[in-house]
Amino acid sequence: MFKLPTSTLVNRKIPKVKFYEKLQANHQLKDLFTHQVDSIVWKHKLSKETIRLEPKDEIEELQVFELHLKEESYSLDLLRSIDKSIPYPILHVLMYEDRVKLAIAYKERNQANENRSVVRSYHESNWQPKDELQFEIILGLDLKAVYENIIRKLLTVKAKPEMDLVDVLERQSQIEKLTQECQRLEAKIRTEKQFNRKVDLNMTLQRKRKELKRMLKLDTEVNDSYE
Repeated sequence: MFKLPTSTLVNRKIPKVKFYEKLQANHQLKDLFTHQVDSIVWKHKLSKETIRLEPKDEIEELQVFELHLKEESYSLDLLRSIDKSIPYPILHVLMYEDRVKLAIAYKERNQANENRSVVRSYHESNWQPKDELQFEIILGLDLKAVYENIIRKLLTVKAKPEMDLVDVLERQSQIEKLTQECQRLEAKIRTEKQFNRKVDLNMTLQRKRKELKRMLKLDTEVNDSYE
């Protein structure tokens, strides 16, 4: 699946109660773990000791967790709770029956508590058959580059490698927000009865669509630059 060196292999099952204790989990969070997760396995640890890649900018390790699910659907609150409790980046390998998907958070070290993290956004692959997943993890000369390149590979927005990841994530966030606003306006226009109000909504929709088209054009230009 990942073709990582055996030196990175941990293959240790983590009891769910460990997360309850660390997070002081409430009843709702415990229910999420109980109803959605069958087991959690700490599969790999990428660090200077295991993969000979140097840490950089507080990225000292990168973990790979396998989450064996009880159903294909899951709550991001589940991943968010795991990510908040561990200060290192985690590539979540979500498994259900013979299918798999990947998810990783863009997160930063909590300045008030170095053993916790602040999650900014999640980036996921689609579900696919487990035996078809081929994903190269080790792309980069240090652990920060490896982490950022995993996120880049899962982004829907394309970007040149030299473009700062924070800027790329901001652009993706803007595209997602504009897409949602357009969908919301389209739904309102369909149900609006007053003609004048419908005209106003349609004018707003056209402005949003124009802005979205401009943002998406940047992606097209990036794709063209690689051809």
